[in-house]
Amino acid sequence: MNSRPYTPLHQYDVTEKAVVSYLKKKGDLITIATDKTTFLGFDGYIDLIYSLVSSRESPEEWTRMRTMKEFGSRIIDTAGSSCNIERVLKKDIAGGFAPNMARALENLGSQVILAAAMGKPDIKPLFTEFSDKVRLISIQNHGTTVCLEFDDGKVMTTDFGSINSLTWDKILETISRDEFIDLIEDSDAVGCGHWALVPNMNNFWEKMIQEIFPSVSNTKSKYFMVDIADISKRSDKDVLKMLNLLHGVETFMPTILSMNDRETIEVSNIFSRNSDIYGGKPLHPIREKSDFFDIGKRMNELLDLSYITSHDPHFTTITTRKDHFWVTEGFTARPNYTTAAGDHYNAGILLGLICGLAPYEALVLGNAVTAVFVRTGVSPAIRHANSFIDNYFHYIEEDDNTFNLDSFTP
Repeated sequence: MNSRPYTPLHQYDVTEKAVVSYLKKKGDLITIATDKTTFLGFDGYIDLIYSLVSSRESPEEWTRMRTMKEFGSRIIDTAGSSCNIERVLKKDIAGGFAPNMARALENLGSQVILAAAMGKPDIKPLFTEFSDKVRLISIQNHGTTVCLEFDDGKVMTTDFGSINSLTWDKILETISRDEFIDLIEDSDAVGCGHWALVPNMNNFWEKMIQEIFPSVSNTKSKYFMVDIADISKRSDKDVLKMLNLLHGVETFMPTILSMNDRETIEVSNIFSRNSDIYGGKPLHPIREKSDFFDIGKRMNELLDLSYITSHDPHFTTITTRKDHFWVTEGFTARPNYTTAAGDHYNAGILLGLICGLAPYEALVLGNAVTAVFVRTGVSPAIRHANSFIDNYFHYIEEDDNTFNLDSFTP
């Protein structure tokens, strides 16, 4: 499995234990996943994913802009005048938290109810490319995002369109309250995102807490996943209200708060600025890499949620009320695709939890799903994730940005 012993980075690093433990269970996961259903809402976009041209040598030959710094410098150096930056389309695809999660989960073998902004009165063609594992319910017209991808990150510029005007009443025009209750009853998990980009998401959760969840019989056996997305344009007050609402959700079902590294830093800063909200308990914000080691643990001492997970290209963590775990990721500095990588991580960890994996085992699955996706641009099946995990320590030891989808273990 690994060519040399793995050395833990710190006391919370359970990478080797998690991988070994996952591999003992991988044979059962494919069968278990087929019986699981996730309800996803409520966003939806057409994603146009581009590379940018640094230089062009001929009609066929060109050099890609590899870093965000190069892109930023090109713009700053031209301030006061104008410039043209050529873009080359990599792919166009149905995007957003809910559609991306749906694509990832269906390829992992599970069922999905996708209640998203996919077009009105007719669903747009890009949203009809799902298999019959995905039930489509379009609640609004979609937005559009232009995604500019680099080796070290991405820039997403979005026209939110009808997403900004989506309300609870509009959702109920498509899904009646009774049908909504039945859909949640029949699901093993609920996923909502991206919180920061959907202005009325807090209201949706309030209505679900008041009008839907009390009529669902088995909420304690389900999971509620939230991806907060880029919160930089939202106020501290908005974020704190969202976190408080999650306690309302927790009274019905275990909640999973998911953040990437940048979002984790921003939330830690909000905690630091608003320590009076949590009984005056200070939270030391993230200032250096070592602060990431236990940030989820320190956050959950204040939030008291079932799960907090943070994902970075180099590592992921998950925190419960009792434990905190870190698993190192098979990082590559040369990803082929990055847009929707976080949604693939969310799909992997959520599926792992609803299939009965331990939290640290679910981290391994989430990491593998993401790792295969950023190397291939393809939403992997569980067999692909398992193949990556069979070679997990190879990808930790070497920056290998390749993965052969046709070569996998059963």
